[in-house]
Amino acid sequence: MKSIYLTPGPTELYPVVKKSIAEAIDKDICCLSHRSQQFMDIYKHTFDNLKQLLNIPDNFHMLFVSSATECMDVILRGCAREYSYHFVNGGFSKRFFNIANEVEKKAKKIDVPYGQAFSDLNDIDIPGNPELIAITQNETSTGVAIQSDYITNIKKKFPDSILVVDIVTAAPYMKLDYSGIDASFFSVQKGFGMPSGLGVLFVNEKVIERSAKLRSEKVHIGGFHNMIWLHENAIKFQTSETPNVLGIYLIGKVAEHLNNYGVDKMRKETEEKAKLLYDFFDNSEFKPFVKNKQDRSQTVIVVDTPNPKEIKDKLAKHGYIIGSGYGDYLNSQIRIANFPMHKIEWMEEIISLLK
Repeated sequence: MKSIYLTPGPTELYPVVKKSIAEAIDKDICCLSHRSQQFMDIYKHTFDNLKQLLNIPDNFHMLFVSSATECMDVILRGCAREYSYHFVNGGFSKRFFNIANEVEKKAKKIDVPYGQAFSDLNDIDIPGNPELIAITQNETSTGVAIQSDYITNIKKKFPDSILVVDIVTAAPYMKLDYSGIDASFFSVQKGFGMPSGLGVLFVNEKVIERSAKLRSEKVHIGGFHNMIWLHENAIKFQTSETPNVLGIYLIGKVAEHLNNYGVDKMRKETEEKAKLLYDFFDNSEFKPFVKNKQDRSQTVIVVDTPNPKEIKDKLAKHGYIIGSGYGDYLNSQIRIANFPMHKIEWMEEIISLLK
């Protein structure tokens, strides 16, 4: 029996990925030089399709690194001389804050209890004028989603700060207003249904200008993968070093497929599947971790249960692999991913089994 992965990442491979891997091998994509015209054509194809899919303006650049965690490192080094401010409501927003401390920034944060979103922005005291503000739109560990207008209101209140948004488990579902942010990033093994090993960072001109200014002032903005070098190569549709060529090829194919399939259709289907799961759990002995329905993620459903191992084992016997709780919630929660490649029939069968 084949297993079906509804884990929050790595997750089930998108069917178009399996087909495209075979095509890539047949076309010797993995053998290409990252300075070749063939590779530059692949890079541009991926850039054009991701821009269309995520509705990214022309003043943004696409940079490739190894993971979303490296994206955090690159942008912290490249945009903050000293002070970054972090909205922390789960394990991955906390990771962003911890990395800021690791790279010796004077990081400050606001914490809210896990499972909750943030209060009215006017009630939050952000001291001074942060050089960089970081927020995780979809907290993978807790299943909390931050609304797009809340994020853009941060930018209105702090226009001089670089506003960077973690959309790791939000993309490609999330409809983010890029005119109200400066940077976003994700990794490919979640909503894009690909093998891991590639991080995608979108930055606008303000980010590049900030990095250039810091470097001119002798601030260390990073080593081999610094913002300036990444950008100088990106504008030529190249990378700083031999990259994950297969990953860049595959994400372009996934984005092209989703554009052809229909972004609105994909979002509608995601919401229908999420509603199915939340309606079931709201009326079962298990309860969604996020109590406020407006704050619930559409792509990572987190559920409180006293017997997560029993539930996981039962579903695994029928071929469905779901996620454990994260961190301190390992033994008290389950997490079910709801990405575009996950079918509504799978959600219906999971519900039937849990009944």
